[in-house]
Amino acid sequence: MRTKLLLVSFQVMWMAYCETKLSAFVFSSSTGQWRAAASKAWSDLALCSSESGMMSQVHPLFLRHHYAYGCFYWDWTLFWRKTLLMLDTRRMEFSIVVPPPGEWRKEGFAVVEAGEGRLGMFGFHGQPASDLTYTFAQNKGENPSQWHMEKIISLDSGYRYYGRYLLLTRTADISQENPLFEYFSIDVKTLHLQRVYSHYNRLKFAGTHIYTYFPPSFFSSDANLKW
Repeated sequence: MRTKLLLVSFQVMWMAYCETKLSAFVFSSSTGQWRAAASKAWSDLALCSSESGMMSQVHPLFLRHHYAYGCFYWDWTLFWRKTLLMLDTRRMEFSIVVPPPGEWRKEGFAVVEAGEGRLGMFGFHGQPASDLTYTFAQNKGENPSQWHMEKIISLDSGYRYYGRYLLLTRTADISQENPLFEYFSIDVKTLHLQRVYSHYNRLKFAGTHIYTYFPPSFFSSDANLKW
Protein backbone atom coordinates (compact mmCIF):
# COMPACT_ATOMS: atom_id res chain seq x y z
CA MET A 1 0.00 0.00 0.00
CA ARG A 2 1.39 3.35 -0.98
CA THR A 3 1.45 6.13 1.55
CA LYS A 4 0.74 9.61 0.26
CA LEU A 5 2.97 12.25 1.77
CA LEU A 6 1.25 15.50 2.65
CA LEU A 7 3.59 18.35 1.78
CA VAL A 8 3.10 21.27 4.13
CA SER A 9 4.60 24.63 3.30
CA PHE A 10 6.62 26.29 6.02
CA GLN A 11 8.83 29.28 6.70
CA VAL A 12 12.10 29.63 8.61
CA MET A 13 13.32 32.88 10.14
CA TRP A 14 17.00 33.69 10.63
CA MET A 15 18.33 36.58 12.70
CA ALA A 16 21.57 38.36 11.76
CA TYR A 17 23.32 40.47 14.40
CA CYS A 18 25.52 42.79 12.32
CA GLU A 19 27.90 45.47 13.53
CA THR A 20 25.59 48.38 12.76
CA LYS A 21 22.16 46.81 12.40
CA LEU A 22 19.87 43.90 13.17
CA SER A 23 18.28 41.99 10.29
CA ALA A 24 15.76 39.20 9.85
CA PHE A 25 15.60 36.88 6.84
CA VAL A 26 12.78 34.48 5.98
CA PHE A 27 13.04 31.25 3.99
CA SER A 28 9.92 29.94 2.22
CA SER A 29 9.60 26.27 1.33
CA SER A 30 7.23 27.28 -1.48
CA THR A 31 9.85 29.30 -3.34
CA GLY A 32 12.97 27.67 -1.92
CA GLN A 33 14.53 31.09 -1.44
CA TRP A 34 15.53 33.47 1.33
CA ARG A 35 14.37 37.08 1.41
CA ALA A 36 15.22 40.07 3.59
CA ALA A 37 12.21 40.67 5.83
CA ALA A 38 13.16 43.31 8.39
CA SER A 39 16.12 45.48 9.27
CA LYS A 40 16.85 48.05 11.97
CA ALA A 41 19.94 50.02 12.91
CA TRP A 42 21.13 49.54 16.48
CA SER A 43 21.02 53.32 16.93
CA ASP A 44 17.32 53.31 16.00
CA LEU A 45 16.70 50.91 18.90
CA ALA A 46 17.88 53.57 21.37
CA LEU A 47 21.23 51.86 21.95
CA CYS A 48 24.37 53.90 22.52
CA SER A 49 27.57 53.06 20.64
CA SER A 50 29.00 50.87 23.44
CA GLU A 51 25.74 48.93 23.78
CA SER A 52 25.46 48.52 20.02
CA GLY A 53 28.94 47.02 19.89
CA MET A 54 28.16 44.63 22.73
CA MET A 55 24.82 43.44 21.32
CA SER A 56 26.24 42.92 17.82
CA GLN A 57 28.70 40.39 19.28
CA VAL A 58 26.18 38.49 21.41
CA HIS A 59 25.31 35.04 20.13
CA PRO A 60 21.49 34.75 19.71
CA LEU A 61 21.48 31.53 21.76
CA PHE A 62 22.29 33.58 24.85
CA LEU A 63 19.15 35.68 24.39
CA ARG A 64 15.98 34.16 25.82
CA HIS A 65 13.11 34.40 23.37
CA HIS A 66 9.33 34.22 23.66
CA TYR A 67 6.35 34.28 21.31
CA ALA A 68 2.90 35.80 21.78
CA TYR A 69 0.22 37.13 19.40
CA GLY A 70 2.37 36.95 16.27
CA CYS A 71 5.39 38.64 17.85
CA PHE A 72 8.78 37.35 18.95
CA TYR A 73 10.40 38.84 22.05
CA TRP A 74 14.09 38.65 22.95
CA ASP A 75 15.04 39.24 26.56
CA TRP A 76 18.03 41.53 27.12
CA THR A 77 17.89 41.55 30.94
CA LEU A 78 20.71 38.99 31.04
CA PHE A 79 22.98 41.88 30.01
CA TRP A 80 21.48 44.21 32.63
CA ARG A 81 19.45 46.12 30.06
CA LYS A 82 15.81 46.09 31.15
CA THR A 83 14.24 45.94 27.71
CA LEU A 84 12.75 43.44 25.31
CA LEU A 85 13.41 43.39 21.59
CA MET A 86 10.17 42.74 19.67
CA LEU A 87 9.74 41.54 16.09
CA ASP A 88 6.20 41.85 14.77
CA THR A 89 5.98 39.04 12.19
CA ARG A 90 2.84 40.53 10.64
CA ARG A 91 4.43 43.90 9.88
CA MET A 92 8.01 42.58 9.94
CA GLU A 93 9.14 45.48 12.12
CA PHE A 94 11.56 45.66 15.04
CA SER A 95 10.83 47.74 18.13
CA ILE A 96 11.71 47.97 21.82
CA VAL A 97 9.29 47.00 24.61
CA VAL A 98 9.89 48.52 28.03
CA PRO A 99 8.80 46.11 30.80
CA PRO A 100 6.89 47.22 33.90
CA PRO A 101 8.92 49.42 36.25
CA GLY A 102 10.63 47.69 39.13
CA GLU A 103 13.75 45.96 40.35
CA TRP A 104 13.69 43.00 37.98
CA ARG A 105 16.27 40.26 38.24
CA LYS A 106 18.60 39.28 35.39
CA GLU A 107 16.85 35.89 35.26
CA GLY A 108 14.56 37.72 32.87
CA PHE A 109 10.90 37.52 31.97
CA ALA A 110 8.39 35.00 30.65
CA VAL A 111 6.07 36.54 28.05
CA VAL A 112 2.61 34.96 27.72
CA GLU A 113 -0.75 35.62 26.05
CA ALA A 114 -2.97 37.10 28.76
CA GLY A 115 -6.16 36.93 26.68
CA GLU A 116 -8.14 39.51 24.68
CA GLY A 117 -5.01 40.46 22.77
CA ARG A 118 -3.16 41.65 25.85
CA LEU A 119 0.42 40.76 26.69
CA GLY A 120 1.21 39.14 30.04
CA MET A 121 4.57 39.00 31.74
CA PHE A 122 6.00 37.00 34.62
CA GLY A 123 9.27 38.04 36.24
CA PHE A 124 11.35 37.66 39.38
CA HIS A 125 11.30 40.77 41.50
CA GLY A 126 13.53 41.97 44.30
CA GLN A 127 16.88 41.00 45.77
CA PRO A 128 17.13 38.06 46.11
CA ALA A 129 14.54 36.83 43.59
CA SER A 130 11.97 35.57 46.07
CA ASP A 131 8.78 36.94 44.49
CA LEU A 132 7.29 35.97 41.14
CA THR A 133 5.24 38.90 39.81
CA TYR A 134 2.56 38.70 37.12
CA THR A 135 1.59 41.84 35.22
CA PHE A 136 -0.37 42.39 32.03
CA ALA A 137 -0.57 45.21 29.51
CA GLN A 138 -3.70 47.36 29.68
CA ASN A 139 -3.53 48.29 25.99
CA LYS A 140 -4.24 45.67 23.32
CA GLY A 141 -2.71 44.79 19.98
CA GLU A 142 0.19 47.24 20.10
CA ASN A 143 3.46 47.94 21.86
CA PRO A 144 2.50 47.79 25.57
CA SER A 145 3.01 51.04 27.46
CA GLN A 146 0.79 50.69 30.53
CA TRP A 147 0.99 47.71 32.86
CA HIS A 148 -1.23 46.40 35.64
CA MET A 149 0.14 44.20 38.42
CA GLU A 150 -2.20 41.23 38.83
CA LYS A 151 -0.55 39.05 41.45
CA ILE A 152 2.64 38.43 43.44
CA ILE A 153 3.54 34.80 44.21
CA SER A 154 6.04 34.25 47.04
CA LEU A 155 8.59 31.53 46.30
CA ASP A 156 11.52 29.92 48.02
CA SER A 157 14.97 30.41 46.54
CA GLY A 158 16.17 28.19 43.71
CA TYR A 159 13.32 28.61 41.23
CA ARG A 160 13.78 29.20 37.52
CA TYR A 161 11.28 29.47 34.68
CA TYR A 162 11.40 27.71 31.34
CA GLY A 163 9.58 28.61 28.19
CA ARG A 164 6.23 30.21 27.47
CA TYR A 165 4.28 27.76 29.65
CA LEU A 166 6.09 29.02 32.75
CA LEU A 167 7.41 25.73 34.05
CA LEU A 168 9.53 26.29 37.14
CA THR A 169 12.58 24.31 38.22
CA ARG A 170 13.67 24.25 41.85
CA THR A 171 16.79 22.80 43.48
CA ALA A 172 16.75 22.84 47.26
CA ASP A 173 20.53 22.55 47.74
CA ILE A 174 22.83 22.34 44.74
CA SER A 175 25.80 21.58 46.99
CA GLN A 176 24.44 18.11 47.79
CA GLU A 177 25.97 15.10 46.03
CA ASN A 178 22.60 13.99 44.65
CA PRO A 179 20.32 17.09 44.72
CA LEU A 180 16.56 16.96 44.31
CA PHE A 181 15.15 18.70 41.24
CA GLU A 182 11.46 19.69 41.39
CA TYR A 183 9.34 20.90 38.48
CA PHE A 184 6.24 23.07 38.87
CA SER A 185 3.77 24.53 36.41
CA ILE A 186 1.75 27.73 36.61
CA ASP A 187 -1.60 28.05 34.88
CA VAL A 188 -1.43 31.46 33.21
CA LYS A 189 -5.19 31.95 33.48
CA THR A 190 -5.75 30.81 37.07
CA LEU A 191 -2.20 31.46 38.37
CA HIS A 192 -2.38 28.06 40.08
CA LEU A 193 1.01 26.59 41.08
CA GLN A 194 1.28 22.79 40.88
CA ARG A 195 4.19 20.35 41.18
CA VAL A 196 4.39 18.04 38.16
CA TYR A 197 7.58 16.03 38.64
CA SER A 198 10.62 15.55 40.90
CA HIS A 199 13.79 13.48 40.72
CA TYR A 200 17.32 13.21 42.10
CA ASN A 201 20.14 13.87 39.68
CA ARG A 202 23.90 13.57 40.17
CA LEU A 203 24.48 15.76 37.11
CA LYS A 204 23.88 19.00 38.98
CA PHE A 205 24.08 21.29 35.99
CA ALA A 206 22.50 19.05 33.38
CA GLY A 207 20.02 20.93 31.22
CA THR A 208 16.36 19.95 31.32
CA HIS A 209 14.29 20.15 28.15
CA ILE A 210 10.50 20.20 28.17
CA TYR A 211 8.46 18.93 25.23
CA THR A 212 4.76 19.32 24.43
CA TYR A 213 2.34 17.97 21.82
CA PHE A 214 3.80 14.47 21.59
CA PRO A 215 2.45 12.19 18.85
CA PRO A 216 -0.42 9.98 20.18
CA SER A 217 1.77 6.87 19.87
CA PHE A 218 3.99 8.20 22.65
CA PHE A 219 1.10 7.97 25.09
CA SER A 220 -0.34 4.63 23.94
CA SER A 221 -0.50 1.68 26.32
CA ASP A 222 1.97 -0.21 24.10
CA ALA A 223 4.65 2.41 24.45
CA ASN A 224 7.49 1.30 26.68
CA LEU A 225 9.02 4.46 28.05
CA LYS A 226 11.98 4.37 30.39
CA TRP A 227 13.29 7.28 32.40
